[in-house]
Amino acid sequence: MEALGAGDRGAFGALYERYRSVVFSFLARLAGDAQTGEDLLQETFLRVYRFRGRYRASGQFKAWLFTIARNAALEHLRRRGAAWEDPLEGAEEPVALQRTEHQAEARELLGRLERALDALPPGQREIVLLSRVAGMDAPDIAAVVGSSPGAVRVALHRALRRLSSVIREGARE
Repeated sequence: MEALGAGDRGAFGALYERYRSVVFSFLARLAGDAQTGEDLLQETFLRVYRFRGRYRASGQFKAWLFTIARNAALEHLRRRGAAWEDPLEGAEEPVALQRTEHQAEARELLGRLERALDALPPGQREIVLLSRVAGMDAPDIAAVVGSSPGAVRVALHRALRRLSSVIREGARE
């Protein structure tokens, strides 16, 4: 990011390639569908490029990037007049699952996981996605959502406990 801020335009492509998959996954789940996730991904990276001069190396780039992504998603939801919606409804199944020998089992597990994510309150869902999909730690998530690392850890713990419970219940049905 420092290279991009210094005028190295090739650095933008490297940043995009490195982070596009994880940012897309986060945005598609947060927005509710793959097409919107793709649109928000493009908006996010346009903003990264536009605001490249505002980035300060003293912070974590990943937290800065996901703050931009989150803001783009929340603006989109507000414009639509929608609250948080069903993550990935109608989105295509990941390619890795299409190739597995145990496709039916994988689909069932993925379905239970998606239902469990849907059952979470929006704030907890966001924290789980930032933690498990984006791979961010509590201080970085706190920077993105405007909270303290301790509050993020508590919310993540509660959300993961709830996810586990919903998934176990789904397995018994």
